[in-house]
Amino acid sequence: MCHLNGCESDKLHKPIDNRKDQRNAFHRQRRSIAMLSQHFSEATVMPGVDVNLQCVASGPHPGRFVWERDGIVISSNTDSRYAIGQTISPDGGVVTHLNISHIRVDDGGRYACVAHHGDSIISHEDRINVYGPPYIRTLPPIKVQSGQSVTLKCPYYGYPIREITWEYRGKEITPEQTNRYKRYVNKTKLSIEIYGRKPKLRKRDVTVNNDGILNLNKVSKADNGASYACIVRSPSGEMAKRSFDLQVVEAPQLEEILLASDLQEGQIVQIHCNLKSGDSPVYYSWLKDGKKIPPNLKIVERSLEVFSVLIIKNVSLDHCGTYTCVAANHVAKVNRTVNLYIKVAPKWSEEPQNTSLLLGRNGYVSCKANGYPQPQTHWLKKDVVSETWRPVLEVAGGGVLSLSNGSLIFDSVSLSDAGLYTCHVENGVGEALSKTVWISVNKPVTFDVTSRNLTAKLGQQVTIECMAKGDDPIRMMWTRNGKPINPLTQRVKISEMKTEEGMTSVLELLQTETSDGALYQCKAGNPYGADVYSVFLTILEPPLPPSDLSVDSVKSRAVRLSWIDSARSLAQYYSIQITNTQRLSWSTARTINVTRSDAIRHTIDVEQLQAATGYSARVAGGNQADLSPYSVPVRFTTAEEAPSSPPLSVQLEQTSSPGELLARWLPPPSDSHNGMILGYRVRAVPQLSGIKESPESNDKIIKTTSVYSKQESDITGLLKGVRYAVSVAAFNGAGNGPFSIPLFEDTREGAPEEGPTSVECGGVTSSALRVSWQPIPHHKQAGSLIGYTVLYAAQGRQWQNATAPVTEIRLQGLNKYTNYTVKVAGFSNYGVGPFSYPIICSTMQDVPEAPSEIKLLSQSSNTLLVSWKKPRQPNGKLLHYTVYCKSTASNDGPESHRIDVQESSPFEETQSLELKGLQEGKQYDVWVTASTSVGEGPESRRVTDAPQQRVVAGVSSLGGEVVVPVRGSLVLACKSVGVPPPRTVWYHNHYIITHHPRYTRNKDDSLLIKNIDQSLSGNYTCLAKNLYGSDSVVYSVKVLPLPDPPTLRATPFKDSIVIEWDELKTSNDTLTYGINYNLTWREGDGVWQEAWPVVQEIRLPGIQQHTLSGLKCGTKYSVRVTATDNVGTSAPAHVDVTTLGGAPVSPPTTDWLWSNATHIYIQLSGWDDGGCDITKWDVDYRPLGSNLWHRADNRAAIDVAHHWGYDYRSSMGGPSNYAVVLQPATWYQLRVTAINDAGKATTLYTYATKTLEGQEIGPPSDLLDLNMLVIICSSVLLVVCLLAFICILVKRHRQTYSSQYRHSIADEVKSRNESVASHSEHKDRYAHTPRIYTSPVHPRKPSKNASNETVLCIEMFEISPYAEFALGFRTFDHVENQDLPSRLPGRPRFDTETSFANRSESDDSDSTSKATVSVMPRRHCRTPHHR
Repeated sequence: MCHLNGCESDKLHKPIDNRKDQRNAFHRQRRSIAMLSQHFSEATVMPGVDVNLQCVASGPHPGRFVWERDGIVISSNTDSRYAIGQTISPDGGVVTHLNISHIRVDDGGRYACVAHHGDSIISHEDRINVYGPPYIRTLPPIKVQSGQSVTLKCPYYGYPIREITWEYRGKEITPEQTNRYKRYVNKTKLSIEIYGRKPKLRKRDVTVNNDGILNLNKVSKADNGASYACIVRSPSGEMAKRSFDLQVVEAPQLEEILLASDLQEGQIVQIHCNLKSGDSPVYYSWLKDGKKIPPNLKIVERSLEVFSVLIIKNVSLDHCGTYTCVAANHVAKVNRTVNLYIKVAPKWSEEPQNTSLLLGRNGYVSCKANGYPQPQTHWLKKDVVSETWRPVLEVAGGGVLSLSNGSLIFDSVSLSDAGLYTCHVENGVGEALSKTVWISVNKPVTFDVTSRNLTAKLGQQVTIECMAKGDDPIRMMWTRNGKPINPLTQRVKISEMKTEEGMTSVLELLQTETSDGALYQCKAGNPYGADVYSVFLTILEPPLPPSDLSVDSVKSRAVRLSWIDSARSLAQYYSIQITNTQRLSWSTARTINVTRSDAIRHTIDVEQLQAATGYSARVAGGNQADLSPYSVPVRFTTAEEAPSSPPLSVQLEQTSSPGELLARWLPPPSDSHNGMILGYRVRAVPQLSGIKESPESNDKIIKTTSVYSKQESDITGLLKGVRYAVSVAAFNGAGNGPFSIPLFEDTREGAPEEGPTSVECGGVTSSALRVSWQPIPHHKQAGSLIGYTVLYAAQGRQWQNATAPVTEIRLQGLNKYTNYTVKVAGFSNYGVGPFSYPIICSTMQDVPEAPSEIKLLSQSSNTLLVSWKKPRQPNGKLLHYTVYCKSTASNDGPESHRIDVQESSPFEETQSLELKGLQEGKQYDVWVTASTSVGEGPESRRVTDAPQQRVVAGVSSLGGEVVVPVRGSLVLACKSVGVPPPRTVWYHNHYIITHHPRYTRNKDDSLLIKNIDQSLSGNYTCLAKNLYGSDSVVYSVKVLPLPDPPTLRATPFKDSIVIEWDELKTSNDTLTYGINYNLTWREGDGVWQEAWPVVQEIRLPGIQQHTLSGLKCGTKYSVRVTATDNVGTSAPAHVDVTTLGGAPVSPPTTDWLWSNATHIYIQLSGWDDGGCDITKWDVDYRPLGSNLWHRADNRAAIDVAHHWGYDYRSSMGGPSNYAVVLQPATWYQLRVTAINDAGKATTLYTYATKTLEGQEIGPPSDLLDLNMLVIICSSVLLVVCLLAFICILVKRHRQTYSSQYRHSIADEVKSRNESVASHSEHKDRYAHTPRIYTSPVHPRKPSKNASNETVLCIEMFEISPYAEFALGFRTFDHVENQDLPSRLPGRPRFDTETSFANRSESDDSDSTSKATVSVMPRRHCRTPHHR
């Protein structure tokens, strides 16, 4: 591997000096954003080695790196031996490298690495020389704008190279050619006349440097078509030469655009953009305000070669703006701009409206209009006194301001600002605008009475009304003794109602208590003011209420209630109230009075209840004075019974659809529902003799969504034109009710129910088919059959329709020798029935058309080569061609040659024949015919040519339009003749085809294009050229794309999903009606399933629809649809959709549970199914405190009335009750799981069975037992006393120890007073130092409770300023608590948070022995803090 990144290599031919490196490095840089810190240098290598080229860019990271060879971008696709990579260097730079494996001679050339970052470019280029013969690469014609300079680089390779020269018009450009051609040699300019005279061409500088670069300065139109040839020679005499054509194009110039100045709305406006000069073709485009003209402006553009015009038929304000005409050709783009403005009458943009303003607040009213010139706005107000309109500023005064944009501003709204206002808008064009509006002013809130007194009995419902007057919006709030009342947490109910004068708020105390006596205030306010209404409520106490009201047993029509009352209640009787829970109103409740007995627990059986009805019951004790407050209500639901009445007002009628009936009915009377009406059973029995069907076979189950509204249902799937007997019955969880009296109705006749059978089809002529079939059976015709309709279509074409009254038809005017798909259906006055299975048949053959193209070429002095293409319409299977040849000057008959049809590739449609033995220079006429089994077709056009000794290059292959599907392969032929043999070159859209991974040039000069896509479409030209001339063939390749994925729309239902999509619009003309669709679906993450069989017929155009039925409720499904045509299959369109419904919802409380001594009953109707039928119930139980769960079976007696004939449990979700067998007087945990298709809901309940006597047991926990509470309190008190005793002992110990400690300090200081004199010399040194204090503190652990800390007031000892210390103390301002020494004061010690304690224990550095301490009690008390 040879690495060429600026370092020298052992395979380099010679080192490159700095001057040459600077001369060869060409840098393009618009803006300095980075630099190439390292780059490759010129190198010379032998073929077969591996080469690595590398560049490093420092600074901001470039967007991308591009590698070029001789000005042409190369990539990994250019050659499999090329590998391009890009990495980040350790110092943050970007490294790009080009690896060339086994380098060849043709890999040589000038390489460049180009770094792009936005609009900035930086590059480096140098030559890589490979030993080998010289050669020059081909380049397309060079286009340059007139007046610009052009640089021609000779793209040669090979090494060594002796010299590089250029030729113009066959003559070498040398230093002797002065005026027109100038050459720089060693930076010396030579100027010599050509042949001793100046050339007639204009003077221009042409320079050639040593690298073979030709510079042409300021080319002109006269240089168009000039050809410059580059010649490369090696030291061994080998030479390579190639010409390069120059195309000079003039840039377009436009005339100034003029417009009239008095344009008005509605006129016709034309904006002309005229071309002054410039080469064709010139392309025009228009912009409005710098953007493309919106289509909604309806501006028409007309363009020819020399001008373009915009036509506005009805100009309006929307058309105003700046219009720009842009003209462009191959080399330049220019533009002209003009402003379009018109006079437009004012129009409302924000029309004033009636407005309400706030009293005392700011306000505004908008009045805006558009037009040109800008409209002026004036406001007027109607004077109430004079009833005249006056300017608003005169009437309103300084509080009103009119802005320039038309808005009317009110600084502080007053009551006088209300009235009629008029906004007047005009601009001098057309009629002025005027609008009158009413402005009103709102008022604050007030009360007529601000306070009152109110008295109520205990337990009585109290209602307090608060009537506020004022303008909306009014907000009201209740307070109790100054605190806000929250109706969600207190026993109150608050309701509000609007009135004509304001709003009324009602506070209801449902059951008053003694504590309800208080001051109630109603505070009302709106944006304009507030007021307060006060009520003083006094409560009178009634007797105490009974307690422990419970439900002992529940039946469908009765309930047993029991309660306990204390002897102190003094109740003489009890009043039991029972009311419907759904219409909870105790005022209308059923009341039962019971005389008090001597028993402790009182029991009553309440009968005459409704089945499956929720009730609430309460009890109160009464005496002569009043009733006590009612007990807490208990709720229960009676058991269900089957409905006792049929549905009412059953109606039956036909529908517009055949085979369907519409049934309508009203639910049974509400008192006969006996439970929740879950649905209805509709029975339809056909009244036909000889047809035996069970009544249940035509039953339809309908689950109702509204219990009390009118019901209706379409009964589908019935026989057409048949009388039916229809009856309806309601059902609930307990069973099915009686059926209604049958009603009779006939179904409507409709389209046939089956298609014809035994369809046969055959060709009659080349343009006709005969189709026959067997008739539809009479019982499947569904009425009077009129005839049959036949649909037929060629492959990939639109369906066509034909009708026939009989079972045979002849289809005329068809394409010859074409396959047709045919299907047949019967029709009546009610529509078309189902079609038969499609069959395919073909029309017969006919004589073909003439060959589409023919071409005649001279191949030698006695041979002509004729080539032709097959007919556009073969009209059958082609057998052979006949070629006719005759002398143009002869009257004899032609000589014929028969050529059998060759099996060629679908893209090779050209056949050829050599006509030998002809005379040189003699003209011959040649034509061709095609033949099928029917006969010979018409002649092609005649072509004439003569054999010549000098054979000009010619291409016998015939081009034309070629259609190929995307990702396919294509072979384009290029068979050529000529002497000497011509050299062929392929072009794609005028660009020469070189190395490309998807282009392969075969040995016969044909071009193979692999994996074709849209980028490879266009014109392909094969050019053959020799010394005597050239010829070419052009193929127009059109690539057909894959169809787009369809756009899906999904509509979910409970058990089905309707999928819709629009018919795709494809640009493939031959495939407009040839699209098939494939739909697959899956549940969740399951396996994909086909929605219909794989074999599909072509669907009719329009909206496509398919229904996925039989799905699970509330389940997520994924749907994919693909479109397939003759090109291929589109990407799948995907949609996720969930069917309607959700998981079950469990009740949060145990209201739906009740028990006796041996069972706990669960009323399953308390569970909401979430919209999906509950399919399974699981109940687990365990004794409270146990960890082991047990599965419970349903022991409820389920009687579904076998005479019903329908198993409701299997279709509507299961039983209505669940009974669990358990032990008496035991607490249990029940885990109830409800399962449906959408999911499951599991809830845990705690419930207890009763005793054998029917009594309820106590709470499930004994934590609140009185004995346990006494033990806990005693233990806590004992611990508190023990802690207090310990604290007292510690405190006394601290006081005794502190006194001993101070005495020991004083004694030791006194014994050492004599040492003070020896330290007097230190007095001056410490005279001005701050005083330092310390105090002995008793040892104490930090307290965890800051509130229990004791404030310590300790005497502070002042230390002499002349005392010496081993380590410093803390200053007075930073005194902190210090620990006491842990031993007795026999060895005094000061502990300070430093290492002073260690020094104080040494014999020679005891700080206290050198200090004079005067005891000064201080008043400073501080609270100890702990670190």
